[in-house]
Amino acid sequence: MNRTCSRIFPLMVALATTATAYAADAEHGGEHSAEPSLFAGTIMQSVAAVIVFVLLFAVLYRLAWGPILKGLQDREGKIKADLEAAEKSNRDAAEKLKQLEAQLAAAQQKAAELIDEARKDAQKTASRIEEDARKEIDALRQRSTNEIKFAKETALNEIYQQAAVISTQIASRVLKREVKEEDHRQLVQEVLGEFKG
Repeated sequence: MNRTCSRIFPLMVALATTATAYAADAEHGGEHSAEPSLFAGTIMQSVAAVIVFVLLFAVLYRLAWGPILKGLQDREGKIKADLEAAEKSNRDAAEKLKQLEAQLAAAQQKAAELIDEARKDAQKTASRIEEDARKEIDALRQRSTNEIKFAKETALNEIYQQAAVISTQIASRVLKREVKEEDHRQLVQEVLGEFKG
């Protein structure tokens, strides 16, 4: 409002001065004096200039200052509303940013937990596979050992039987008599019992 008054007031003074000069010029019959003066003229001219000034001031106050002041107040209100809206938007954006940062931190924590859980599961699976492989190897080793032991015993029994037959044949030739196979088998079993013991 002060700026508006400071702009309009000089305009009003200039108009009043022009009106006074015009009135003085009219009184002298349209002739200009050699030295124009702001205060040249009669008291009536000055009073007329003041009345013109006051009327002009009243008219401008009523017709110009009201709308100008209302426009300035409206503009000030709009600027305040825009500033408040901007501050609210800024606060909302900061809150949203905090929420997004919290969600990001939670997602990173969850990802770390999932990776850790996957690592533990992989270690458990690897341990289980290793244990199963070890058991399978032990079972295979035991089975192989049993098969080897069985094959060895079978081979030894066959060797003993063949040795009994061969030794019976040798003994019967040596003794020139026939030894019964059952006697010979009993003799071989005794000898084998001595070897095993």
